[in-house]
Amino acid sequence: MQITIHRGTCQIGGLAVEIRTANTRIIIDMGEELPSEHKPFSTPLSIPGVTCGRGACAAVLLTHYHGDHCGQLKNLRKEIPLYMGRLTKEVLLASLTRKEDFPLKTRVAQALTFLPAQPLVFGDITVTPFWVDHSACDSYMFLVEAEGKRILHTGDFRLHGFRGKALPRFIQGRLKQPLDALILEGTSLSRSDGTPVTERQLQQAAKSYMKQYPYVFVLAASTQLERMCALAKAVPAGKYFICDEYQSRLLDLLQQQWGALSPLYRNIKKVVYGKNLQHRLEERGFLMMVRDNRNFRAIIRRFDPARSVILYSMWDGYRTRPGSSLGRFLQSAGRWAPLHTSGHASRQDLKKMIEQLNPAYVLPVHTEAPQALKIICPIEKIKWLKDGEAWVL
Repeated sequence: MQITIHRGTCQIGGLAVEIRTANTRIIIDMGEELPSEHKPFSTPLSIPGVTCGRGACAAVLLTHYHGDHCGQLKNLRKEIPLYMGRLTKEVLLASLTRKEDFPLKTRVAQALTFLPAQPLVFGDITVTPFWVDHSACDSYMFLVEAEGKRILHTGDFRLHGFRGKALPRFIQGRLKQPLDALILEGTSLSRSDGTPVTERQLQQAAKSYMKQYPYVFVLAASTQLERMCALAKAVPAGKYFICDEYQSRLLDLLQQQWGALSPLYRNIKKVVYGKNLQHRLEERGFLMMVRDNRNFRAIIRRFDPARSVILYSMWDGYRTRPGSSLGRFLQSAGRWAPLHTSGHASRQDLKKMIEQLNPAYVLPVHTEAPQALKIICPIEKIKWLKDGEAWVL
């Protein structure tokens, strides 16, 4: 079996991983690169037989709906089958609304869907998707089996979300057989380590802010659905949980598909904002999901700044990068406070995963500091690859 990381050996985002046998070839993720000060636009992926040129590819599989994992699917050849989770497909179709999103939306509309723990067979390769906890709902790791070898591609994951504690137990129960290679998402390798704040702790912190301030605004990604559910559940009786029509639709999709799995995902009491609510909102108080735009700035100014706070529930790098308008937006209510935790496993949790799985080799991806893996993993297990380098397992 051969592994080629077309992109993602030394950067966060833009990931594309190829696994192939003598007869079959699959790709996991085709992501857009994250913008930076030095590189504001993503370089299109160019993979012969996948995005251009001749060559066979049995399937492309998507770990989750974040753009740095799916943004380049618009360049995927039409005849290549695309697979993703059911909720992932629905979220993407609801989210891709701009004219420039049409090529990607068209490709997503053609996608086939899979279910967790249900194997997919492509020639002599078997791929089994398993749910993981991440800041995107419906995220997956993939167990790839072929030619007597077993590879686990973790995708983006964490252990401190609402479903994160289940992963170590799952590994003990379902992944007992030895792994020949672990393709490990290592976002946190380039960040200072520490015990991460859990999503439940964020929910409790939101309750405290609502006791202190009648008007609580939360700036978060609209596709951070589990966090929105948790915030909605934190709102005390008599106060409102406010969102916009787009966020309301996403929450409805989540309840339709996942409502039977947990009380967290069902019976979300929400109200879509409208000027007709102004008097009742002023009187009763609320938690409102907001976005960085002119409309929400105008809404925030309608409420007493002395009784208001904005909770910043996003990665801090979005706020501090050059040219960001988020800093100005956060001053709209007069005061703001952070209310966020990472969507990625901490160093200590990456170490726990490696020790529990005990693979023969570990391949770091989705990280700006691949060399830092040696801090938490025996160096004889590590296989550092360069983008585009093929490695025969």
